[in-house]
Amino acid sequence: MPNGAQMIQAVVFDLDGLLVDSEPVWFRARTEMFQRFGLVWTDTDQRTQMGVSTAMWAAYIEKKLQGRMSSEAIVKESLQWMVSHYQAGEVPTKPGAREALEYCAGRYKLAMASGSPKLLIHAALSGANWRHFFSEIVSSDEVRHGKPAPDVYLETMQRIGVAPTETVVVEDSGGGIIAGKAAGASVIAVPNPQMMPAPEALRQADAVIDSLFALPRAVDELMAKSLPGGDVAHETREDRK
Repeated sequence: MPNGAQMIQAVVFDLDGLLVDSEPVWFRARTEMFQRFGLVWTDTDQRTQMGVSTAMWAAYIEKKLQGRMSSEAIVKESLQWMVSHYQAGEVPTKPGAREALEYCAGRYKLAMASGSPKLLIHAALSGANWRHFFSEIVSSDEVRHGKPAPDVYLETMQRIGVAPTETVVVEDSGGGIIAGKAAGASVIAVPNPQMMPAPEALRQADAVIDSLFALPRAVDELMAKSLPGGDVAHETREDRK
């Protein structure tokens, strides 16, 4: 259930794996990096590093590579790889992403809270022509702790001037769901079947949907529950036109 009785004022989106299908590209980049040293980057490795800050995943990879590359070299190579793929149009957007953004943008403040560095966030948003949707963009690199800590969501809500109880967070990863709930927001989970969050993380979400095409209805239902009485039937998309 939502965390308070205030009406929803803002929707805060994650980026990687939610709006853009970047996780397979990240996976290929890390797989090739590890293959150079005869090592293996696994699905479990990828899942545990989804949504965390640059410093966190760089430190994880440096440790797993046993000092074969410095964290600085890891970050530089990874970012060059990702930017080149964004610029080449090789990172597809997720189905329903633009429709979800357009729907929410007409009704709520929109912000982004991503584990990616600002360089990649801007590359992704520029490539998809989505920058205009967001009033604020915050990277986990700008706060002390990355997801699953709530820092990036707390910072984002402070910047856009909304309370946690007025905010819906949209996430795909377990760490992101936990971060949003820890920040006091309501959370809509849109999990990737290939990178499914742990059941205990999914259970924390206020709603779980199969794709972003279902987001307008899910947000409307949380809005209805936030109204006095909490059982008001939600408005449909057509009702709001």
